[in-house]
Amino acid sequence: MKKMTTIAKWMFPFVAGACIATGCSDEDNRYNTDYQWLAIKEARDAWDGSSCNKKIVLEEEQTSDTVIYISASLYQNQPAPADCTVDIVVAADSLQKAIELSATENTAYQVYKDALLMDESYYDLSANQITMKAGATVSDSVAITIHRGALLRDPIRAENENAIFVLPLQIVNSSSLVINDVVNTLMLMFQLPQLDPTQPDMTDPKQEIDGMSLVWNDEFNGTGAPDPAKWGLEEGFQRNQELQWYKKEGNAEMDGNGNMVFIAKRERVANPNYEAGSSDWKKNRQYAEYTSASMNSSGKFEFKYGRLLVRAKIPTDLGAWPAIWTCGNWWEWPLNGEIDLLEYYLVDGKPSLHANFCWGSDTRWSGKWQSYNRPLEEFTAKDPQWAEKYHIWRMDWDEEYLRLYIDDELMNEIALSQTMNGSGGDGRLEGAYQNPFSNDFEGFGAYVWLNLAVGSNGGDPSDSEFPMKYYVDYVRVYQ
Repeated sequence: MKKMTTIAKWMFPFVAGACIATGCSDEDNRYNTDYQWLAIKEARDAWDGSSCNKKIVLEEEQTSDTVIYISASLYQNQPAPADCTVDIVVAADSLQKAIELSATENTAYQVYKDALLMDESYYDLSANQITMKAGATVSDSVAITIHRGALLRDPIRAENENAIFVLPLQIVNSSSLVINDVVNTLMLMFQLPQLDPTQPDMTDPKQEIDGMSLVWNDEFNGTGAPDPAKWGLEEGFQRNQELQWYKKEGNAEMDGNGNMVFIAKRERVANPNYEAGSSDWKKNRQYAEYTSASMNSSGKFEFKYGRLLVRAKIPTDLGAWPAIWTCGNWWEWPLNGEIDLLEYYLVDGKPSLHANFCWGSDTRWSGKWQSYNRPLEEFTAKDPQWAEKYHIWRMDWDEEYLRLYIDDELMNEIALSQTMNGSGGDGRLEGAYQNPFSNDFEGFGAYVWLNLAVGSNGGDPSDSEFPMKYYVDYVRVYQ
């Protein structure tokens, strides 16, 4: 089958490496009157005072090659007085100077902030030389074939999602005409597709982040129930006098689009533990009027120290209480330690996002808390579509600190010197006077918990639309 290509014919002249690095002086105005200076024709239209660049944004679904044609000409398309040949080279030094300048206050170079030199495997040149014949106003063309598919598939993409891949081409070594060193370098810039914040991320996870390696993850790239090797599902009434009955089937399903979807439904379920007149809230309700799902990695995966990343889109309807949290795998709560990367519920009637730490006090089943919350309206004031988008909840955990973030914005942090458990009500309890977040016990760690509760702190769901859906795109742990 013939390979499909996208063809672009651009007419611009090449920009000087020296000019890119230092800017252009008034002396360069001499080019306006001397017609015998050769430049890359394709660079001329893109000249902005500091660089000649052409930016191309690659589309996710387009993997066909793109062919770009470049040529050379004289100022104002004057005819060449004699035959002339020039070499085409990759001007890596010019790009490096532009990258260095992007770190300065010179805003003209900010476009190069995330620039990477394009690897040779991503492109082909049809020739390494351009020829301009006597009497011609434009040289012959050289075709540059960009292999879009290879660029989009390369693992480097996962490590550099904001990168711009640059192919800096320059004409040098003219056989007869003088080269215009103001416009003799063309920066061909290729922007990788930007992730749609309203859609799941289908790219492969980064294998390393900040010196840490990926040790456990679930991308939820299937269909049906969660992977039983990674997750266990809860059942029944569980915590906080919430309204939902957690079910093991039908309320947590991978949707085939890269999501684990937690579905809260308005449906009646008979409580098999019902006891009329019981003082236990788990028993004195004859029915649950809502169902939902909760799952965790207890007994399947625990970790101590590292980074936890969860990308998710949360429901914000009244009554919704989505959460991302961890608990220690030893000792009873709260001596085992709880970390809430995300809780979403009402504070003084306002829907709010929470980031909390909890450890043991001197009273059994009562924790010490360092809590933080911020009203949802503060996020939607900056971005009215906030609730329609995925966001990344992050926990950074080392031997000295815990830090919680939303989209790289710090929400809460604590020094682990402050998180020593109290007696738990009885100093003989396991975990009393221990630190649930920093200790030397072999095998101690935290497991990951995801759930969508209904009611209680989330508010009255009576007037909300059901089903409510909580989308989790991925869970990743680095150490």
